[in-house]
Amino acid sequence: MTEKSDLEKFPLEIRDKLIPDYTGDVVYECIGCGKEFDINQFLYTCPECKSLLRLNDRNFYSLKSIKGKTWQEIFDYRKMLNLESLKGIFLFKELLFPTIPLDDVIYLGEGHTPIVRANPDLQRIVGMDFYVKNDGLNPSASFKDRGMASAISYINYSIKSRDLKEVLGICASTGDTSAAAALLKSLC
Repeated sequence: MTEKSDLEKFPLEIRDKLIPDYTGDVVYECIGCGKEFDINQFLYTCPECKSLLRLNDRNFYSLKSIKGKTWQEIFDYRKMLNLESLKGIFLFKELLFPTIPLDDVIYLGEGHTPIVRANPDLQRIVGMDFYVKNDGLNPSASFKDRGMASAISYINYSIKSRDLKEVLGICASTGDTSAAAALLKSLC
């Protein structure tokens, strides 16, 4: 864990934002009827109309009070902290899933995959020079690791906050999703 005294090395104007404390006001929001539901329930569809649910941070726009350039600086300096939970996708915790405490984040190194130049034939077909992210080098060899890190971190948070002793993880998949889920769930 990074000590508070370690933060003195960073610019004063962003120091208080390096270790995220923003928790948002996240709810499930139905894309059909617009009703909202407590995020601490395990819901897959709207109990009212059976439409899909999305996560909605009702305070998200308060983050706009911080300028984009400042956010960029925060994320750049945050990478220097010795906090494993901020090394992966939760580097962007405020924007991703602010309700999950840092202690509940599951991290295996996902996201730190190389960007490689596309081969010349593909560049010619597309008509431009471009690069691709090689997510096959994630811990489970799957591009699903980023999203699954968020999902399993939320499950880890739910297990701890409800003081559950045993949880069975079940995942139906043809491969990548289950590989990522099994690897990350093994750490809960």
